[in-house]
Amino acid sequence: MGIKNFFTQKRFDLYVKNGQVGKKKKETYTVWETEEEGIVTIRKENYYYLGVSERPYEEVSGAKALTGAAIGTIFAPGIGTLLGGAVGAIKKKGTRFVFAFMNVDTEEVYTVEAEVKPIVGKLEAFKAHPKKEELEKQKEESIVISTSANEIREFKKLLDDGIISEDEFNKKKLELLG
Repeated sequence: MGIKNFFTQKRFDLYVKNGQVGKKKKETYTVWETEEEGIVTIRKENYYYLGVSERPYEEVSGAKALTGAAIGTIFAPGIGTLLGGAVGAIKKKGTRFVFAFMNVDTEEVYTVEAEVKPIVGKLEAFKAHPKKEELEKQKEESIVISTSANEIREFKKLLDDGIISEDEFNKKKLELLG
């Protein structure tokens, strides 16, 4: 990678709040765009970029609440402590992002909840890899298979309890598997 590419290649930093990418947990990951759409590089390993979703959050700063309570106590002990603590404990609202990546070599999937800072380019410019659609389709198919298997088990119980005949069970089983 030349010096020009370093300054023009799209990338963004993830400031991790929860989760990790790869074997080693880090506080920050830099996600680099590659020439192949939907594949990114993180810590010299290639990953399928599976997309991002937004998650709103609220958090209260305990330090600010304590500072407010201390100041309130100085000016009006008792009620000032309560009011200072309440005013200091203002909720911080924001948005975190949940990113999903799949290691190209091992096919392990990683999710990271993070705050993000695009360095070059926009986050929206990163396109999810077609592997995302494959995984969603596989997930849907496994749900259908699991549901069919559960229904067959339920009909087997009905057969075992003598509620339906063997012909009715076999007919329903063929219908669910077909």
